[in-house]
Amino acid sequence: MPRTVSASEAKNRLGAIIGWVLENDDEVIIESRGEPKVVLMPFAEYVQTKEIKEEVRKRDALATLRELRERVRSRSQDLSQEEADALANRFSREIVEDLVKEGQIEFEE
Repeated sequence: MPRTVSASEAKNRLGAIIGWVLENDDEVIIESRGEPKVVLMPFAEYVQTKEIKEEVRKRDALATLRELRERVRSRSQDLSQEEADALANRFSREIVEDLVKEGQIEFEE
């Protein structure tokens, strides 16, 4: 179970708090004026958290693209399937490019 400490305690006892985090493989919530501000956690847990956030971001982007494709298809019923797919692919590429520019998604090489 995570511990909670004040910012001043964290400042004065940082080494001991880091030791507790690593020894207990748990988090420490650091508060300022009674409000949680940051969390100190083992690095491996941080890496896992970042990976999960990236997966969620990718899943959300894919859901957006699928929704867009369905909207294009529903609005373009007079187009052939091939034309609708081409249009949806074009829009999807443009959205992905925009998401990359905005830093909302990243591609690993």
